[in-house]
Amino acid sequence: MQADIILAPAPGARHTLARLRRLLPGLAMAASRGAAVGMQFLVQIAVGGLAGPAGLGLLQLFMSWSCILGEVLALGLPARAMRTTAVNWDRGEAGSAWLELERSASLILKVVAFFALGLLLSLWLIDSVGHASATSVNGLILLATVFAAPLFALSRLGADALKGSDAALPAIALESLLAPLVILSVCALCWLLAYPLGKVALLLAGLAGFAVTALALWGALQGRLMKVPVSRPKAIPALVFKGDLAALWATGVLGIAFLHLPFLVLPWYAGTDAVGVYAVAFKLMNIVTTLLILMAAIFGPAFARAAAMADSSALRALLWRTQWISLAIFVPLDVLLLVASDPIAQLFNVPAASLRVFLVAMAAGQLVNAATGLPGVLLNRSGAAGLELRALLVCLAGVVLSAPLVGEGYGAHGLAWLFSAALAFKNLASYLLATLYLKRIGK
Repeated sequence: MQADIILAPAPGARHTLARLRRLLPGLAMAASRGAAVGMQFLVQIAVGGLAGPAGLGLLQLFMSWSCILGEVLALGLPARAMRTTAVNWDRGEAGSAWLELERSASLILKVVAFFALGLLLSLWLIDSVGHASATSVNGLILLATVFAAPLFALSRLGADALKGSDAALPAIALESLLAPLVILSVCALCWLLAYPLGKVALLLAGLAGFAVTALALWGALQGRLMKVPVSRPKAIPALVFKGDLAALWATGVLGIAFLHLPFLVLPWYAGTDAVGVYAVAFKLMNIVTTLLILMAAIFGPAFARAAAMADSSALRALLWRTQWISLAIFVPLDVLLLVASDPIAQLFNVPAASLRVFLVAMAAGQLVNAATGLPGVLLNRSGAAGLELRALLVCLAGVVLSAPLVGEGYGAHGLAWLFSAALAFKNLASYLLATLYLKRIGK
């Protein structure tokens, strides 16, 4: 008995161990996302070494257009899937969630069939009249995108549903690690066999990455949800799922467009050197912001469940938690990037002064982003996606109207501050709208 007492951990130690166990899932997700960011940098190094700048450009165009078009084809269903799965999973009705997901996937595939048929027909007509060739760079990217976009849409649906079933860690790991791992494997194979990484091989590698990701996510989702017997779907609470699918779709598409907006605007007012430095700063700041995105996988289902019960107090408390957690993550990492900007500039062989300006500008906007937490996620997961859509539309309209004036007068640095101000404005608007929404449902 005395030995048992000696070996038993002290009450304080037990409390510390319990707290560490609660932190482990979050640390694991952060490590997974960090590994994904590191692998993306490795992909750039590998593709650049084997295929040169042209290969990097080809892969970036393919990935960007596949993601944008995939979000269009997703029809807003992934965001709704997270909400329905979160509510059904919490009720113990995982089988009902699976039936809802089958219907969503079927709808996406029907839309994809019409889209792919029309796009392939257009490509054949263009090729037949001699204005372009399906074997040209643009033709190959278009052809690969036709197949990759629906895979991305299905991946988004599976990943968001998996997060809704309280499996955020496997969802994040699968959706962020598999695609770069497949591309890196193809690069390694080409290097070992001394085989050139040409346009077709590179696009096939990217396409294979999308396919493996989709299959893995749906396999994990089926294994998780089908453990529970399939039951007849019950009515979904009107508060959570009140016909806002179009708004969810629009916010998803505009959100990706807003993310890529700097690279659509900058080339009109700045040289390739300035765009390159901005891209480096964007990638570096993305290391910080991707850690903040992890919270959406955790708090999204929690927002949906609280909204299903019309619990405005719980929603307000969850939003506040996202604010202080975001600031706790963002501030130290951001300070580290700013302090180390000179050696970072030497590592990437870019002008240190210009990189510092871009980093400071981005940090200002991201600080507001962190301070406001996840108001957009709250609105999207609570049946108020239309409010988030309004904030996005106003912000995009302001940037589009202001960009010519700022670009002509102040160049790339001025545009960097404009993009940062737009991000800050959008998040402040979302926070204000979320606050008003919570007051309304709390009455």
